[in-house]
Amino acid sequence: MSVINTVRRQSFWTLDFLRGSKIKKRIKDIKFILENYQDPKSVKLRAIRLNDLIKHAKESVPFYMELNASDELSDFPIINKNLIRDNFDDFRSSKYLEESLVAKYTSGSTGTPFRIYHDQNKKLQNTADTLYFAKKAGFELGQKLVYLRHWDQYNRKNKLAAFLQNILMHPVSNMKDHEIADLIQQITTDKSPKAMLSYASALTTICNYLTKIESKPLEANMKSIIAMSEYLSPDIKDKLRYYFGVEGLSRYSNVENGIIAQQFPGSSIFHINWASYRVEILELDSNKDVVPGKPGRIVITDLFNYSMPLIRYDTGDIGYIKDDDPYNGAPFLEHVEGRKMDMIYNTKGELITSYITYHLLKYDRIKQFQLIQEDPATYIIKLNVYDNFDQHNYIIEEFKTHLGEDANISIIYVNDIPLLDSGKRKLVINKISSK
Repeated sequence: MSVINTVRRQSFWTLDFLRGSKIKKRIKDIKFILENYQDPKSVKLRAIRLNDLIKHAKESVPFYMELNASDELSDFPIINKNLIRDNFDDFRSSKYLEESLVAKYTSGSTGTPFRIYHDQNKKLQNTADTLYFAKKAGFELGQKLVYLRHWDQYNRKNKLAAFLQNILMHPVSNMKDHEIADLIQQITTDKSPKAMLSYASALTTICNYLTKIESKPLEANMKSIIAMSEYLSPDIKDKLRYYFGVEGLSRYSNVENGIIAQQFPGSSIFHINWASYRVEILELDSNKDVVPGKPGRIVITDLFNYSMPLIRYDTGDIGYIKDDDPYNGAPFLEHVEGRKMDMIYNTKGELITSYITYHLLKYDRIKQFQLIQEDPATYIIKLNVYDNFDQHNYIIEEFKTHLGEDANISIIYVNDIPLLDSGKRKLVINKISSK
């Protein structure tokens, strides 16, 4: 690591030490809980934090004060963005109204603005979570971070902060071929060790560009790559390893909470962040626990945000849970999908994984794609392709094997798949669920 990067790392920990080692102590706590999930002390710590959160919410948060619920988590109702948005003040703790809070904003995949507050305790926990999970992926504090996301007035860092934190901010809206070429030039010119944090769709666009130009492996000194918010397909993982020499990992997180689960090197499963959250996977159409291995709604209880406690918060996402994580013996997410409204059904009305879109990744001349279900048997595949693309009929035949031989599949060629306000691209749209 370069001298200046070492100075950055040491300065961070020196400042943390002067403030009471709050972050270092939290990382130690996270490490113990996650790596000793079944240890009685770990079990007790998690139970105490859940009970303390429930007690706090019942004493100071209007929404929970009016419920007259017991101390059992299962007695609390499932909440979601719409309920919080419509009753915003009722979810704020009276004990934190005068505190210095951090506002978090997101439009997610719905396009509807959503705001929540984090207290300073939650902010510290998120920092500790980030450092723990980043290190598990291969990142060392002080390294250059190539950060591809939607940058706006709420999250953009000023030049000084970007320098001190060693962040290269690249907007995901700037992903034309010449802009990717410029980014690659910056990455390869800088010889220092670095990491990349990006939406999976942006990584896909980069890999497709490198494939198109028949690039050789890059001398980028890349130490870790994490895809946030969206699933990273095995095909793109292979390409990232080829071009950048490192395994790409998927992270499941959201703005309103933080890091909920992440893959570790050499494993495709998502290790749940039990140190910061209580995670439930409930049936799609009821509040019963889902059968392991079946799709269910991801519902989380944030153990650290006391300013706006979220108890049994339906993230809107779908996950598949199983027991006995090889890493720590805890329940884990086999994989995570997008929102329930974006799930796809075959012509028999059976729910199928939205990952079928990743079959398109093996066609090298596709830049971007989107699958739309118009009605129970009609589908549209939007493609943004490079010149001389001639796989039209192959794609239709392949998708009929997944959607049904009687599926009516059309391919429409477009110049771009527009970004959402969040900076992500919607790979799947189900218009049936919105009718």
